[in-house]
Amino acid sequence: MSHTPSSWFAADPGKAWAERFFLLYSPVWIVLVGYVLLSRAVLAWSDWQFLGFGLLVGLPPVLVPALLRRTTPALQGTRWYESYWFKFNVWIFLFVFVGTYFLTHYFFDVLGMRYAFPTQWNGGAALVGRSRADIPLFMYPLTQAYFVTYHVVMLVCIRRVRGLLGLAEPGAEDRSPQATRFVRRLALACVVFGLAYAVSFAETWFMASDAISDYFRYIDKARMLKYGSLFYACYFLVSLPLLERLDAPGRRTPLGQTVLSSLAAGMLVFFILDLLTWVIGPIA
Repeated sequence: MSHTPSSWFAADPGKAWAERFFLLYSPVWIVLVGYVLLSRAVLAWSDWQFLGFGLLVGLPPVLVPALLRRTTPALQGTRWYESYWFKFNVWIFLFVFVGTYFLTHYFFDVLGMRYAFPTQWNGGAALVGRSRADIPLFMYPLTQAYFVTYHVVMLVCIRRVRGLLGLAEPGAEDRSPQATRFVRRLALACVVFGLAYAVSFAETWFMASDAISDYFRYIDKARMLKYGSLFYACYFLVSLPLLERLDAPGRRTPLGQTVLSSLAAGMLVFFILDLLTWVIGPIA
């Protein structure tokens, strides 16, 4: 597909292939997760089944490109650790790990979120959080699938909007007048905020459903619906500008820089959530 100013997908063939594959895979994990939650099948699962399901859902964004890279023209010619699909997954994995291991405790203490899955295999930060609520291990690979989809959906939309606004992609020179550039960037910032809030609200609304309250609930649903989407959107307001620059046109992002970018994003979200906690206050 040729790249035009209003393209949805990246100009780089390997990057565009990865974006398309991640989007095509998204309905698969959505159906699987929706089925096991709404059917209440998870109530009878063992820890092995939980972890196996998490890996089943979370690993395909890595395994499928790895298996196809030698036979797919768009993926050939680039070493696996320099490929966009690999670096994107690494970035998301580290961001998810920080968010799950440390920052889930803010959702416990500030928004009243509770897991009630029948799991014994749990793991979270030792000194973060007051509630000491457990974080099931299977949530780590499961959240990988969520965040891959969320970010790719928003990134392709942002690229489309950039083209429609006449804005250059990150790292490219923009020769438009300064006043025009400011107005366009302000419009793009509003779009980014709207996308981040919409994705956060959609997940918040689904997960607050009474249909899955036996294993996932909020002790104060009104508080979650009031503050939760904005709280959650902060993750994406940090991650999206950084991920836009991953293998931006004309440059390859080194794997080491990818790692540092993701860890920095996690720490920045940590700061933001802690600041919001001072403003909103803990739930108890």
